[in-house]
Amino acid sequence: MKKLEEIESFLIKARAKTYAGDEGRVKAVLDNSTQLEYRKDNWLYRDIYYTGKNTFYGIETVFHNNKPIFGMSYYGNWGSMTEKEIDEILRGALTLNPETRLYKKIEWKKGNFVYSCDPDLKGGIREIGGTERITKNGKQIYVLYYAGSILTEQV
Repeated sequence: MKKLEEIESFLIKARAKTYAGDEGRVKAVLDNSTQLEYRKDNWLYRDIYYTGKNTFYGIETVFHNNKPIFGMSYYGNWGSMTEKEIDEILRGALTLNPETRLYKKIEWKKGNFVYSCDPDLKGGIREIGGTERITKNGKQIYVLYYAGSILTEQV
């Protein structure tokens, strides 16, 4: 369906232009959060997240004509790595695999690191969920759990 394809295409591009591309930071509307945004025409992507001691959680929302049409929440833990170290690996994986955190299985390797995204649901963007991991020398050093869905196909 064209509408679902439009939503997915915009979401992939927005993720690449914000966290993966290390861009899109705006003044956060919620105290102590980080907010990333990407706008194109009548579309808006907003990612709001909080970072704690080696953990983070957040929510992504896609809007069309100011109406929310897709949402996804996530929680992650990067263990004993620094945020900078995880960002380097994760941004590389996401840049080269833009369809991650959706419904396709992804695996990417860089040196001793392996990035994988294992979806629990594989039917498409209507309903997504899964686990993202990074291992180093076979030991898990990062995990992220995500779940989300289309709120409306009316775009």
